Amino acid sequence: MYVTRPLSLYRRSPECLTEPPPEGPNSGYLVLLDEEAETTVCFGLCKACYIGDLPFPQNKDLTIIYREGEDNVNYEVLFIPVLNQPLSSKQYYVIRRKGKHKGKACTNSKEEDKSSCCCFPRVKDVKPRPLVPTDTYQQVEMFRSKCWGFSAKSVAPDGIPPDYLRTKGWDVRKATPKNYQLNEAAGLNSSLRNRLPHFNFSLFGTESSSKPVVIGKWYCPFAFVHEEEMELEDQMNTSTFYEVTLEQRWDKIFACDNTEMTKTEEVFVDVIVKKEEVFIGGVFGDGKDVISNGVMWFTTRSDGEGKEKRVGLSMLVVERMKWEEERVGWKAGGEGEVRLKNAVEFEGIDEYWTKFGCFVLVERFVFKRMDGSTVLTYDFKHTHQIRFKWE
Repeated sequence: MYVTRPLSLYRRSPECLTEPPPEGPNSGYLVLLDEEAETTVCFGLCKACYIGDLPFPQNKDLTIIYREGEDNVNYEVLFIPVLNQPLSSKQYYVIRRKGKHKGKACTNSKEEDKSSCCCFPRVKDVKPRPLVPTDTYQQVEMFRSKCWGFSAKSVAPDGIPPDYLRTKGWDVRKATPKNYQLNEAAGLNSSLRNRLPHFNFSLFGTESSSKPVVIGKWYCPFAFVHEEEMELEDQMNTSTFYEVTLEQRWDKIFACDNTEMTKTEEVFVDVIVKKEEVFIGGVFGDGKDVISNGVMWFTTRSDGEGKEKRVGLSMLVVERMKWEEERVGWKAGGEGEVRLKNAVEFEGIDEYWTKFGCFVLVERFVFKRMDGSTVLTYDFKHTHQIRFKWE
């Protein structure tokens, strides 16, 4: 998952490019071209149309342009920084934005793919493929050419980038996207997380949980989220990036009433709590989680006809979420359910109580499309964080 940084930060302080990715596995930075970092032409009257230096921004539509004979050749692309690398590494996944390969990642050829034509070596470019983030043959390192423009080489030692990337001296033109906008995403707010949500709500209300508090925000590229009903090109149109937020709330897991106003000094709690729950479009994912080709798939039955709806998350995203939860006490592995048994003594100042509630702390990751609609939520229940409430 990615946090954002303004490009102006790196223009003012180039040494920040060497900062490692945010704490935790499978993280990285997205760069936002902000007003301060804009370059101008015509004595400051117009904004420049081309990117002059690295790092490449992710909040702009970028197009690679180079000369081939008398013609300009254009390739519309999205540069995504490679996970777990500082921006100074200059390593990117290159995703095609248009054409028949839209949504797929540029893939490097191998030395063994070379052939000869009229005694000259010839490279047969590999067609773009769906992104596999850990595949070094889908990762390229960018360079500024000595005279002008950019060039690239494969991160894999024996890899050869596609022709338009390995050509020296290509330019990058920028434009404002029409289908998405990236805002600040600072990652986790640790101080807010440590405070925990307030616990001063009433048991007489109709809600079964407290109001959620957002304690973190990231972005996740579309290639890490798989909506089975969408082709890659449609998904890229709908949500090039997904907004990921982390929320905290108190969920009621047990309740009882003392309607007869008897002098009961103790309540016995005995309840089974699921450690993890996934909802797809607000519907509980009751199907078994299946891992296939590095993707964890979640299934739900979304209508009366029993039609299944499936959404997948890259295992890199799942691992990152679980790491984020384990660092504050959530326990992975073992049984998927925890049985909580406890005799709770009444500690109120009044002689009688009318309502009792037992609550567990829930941290929820929410994945939203760029239009604001929710595609998936992933709940982690912290059964070591239990609170009781009497009224």
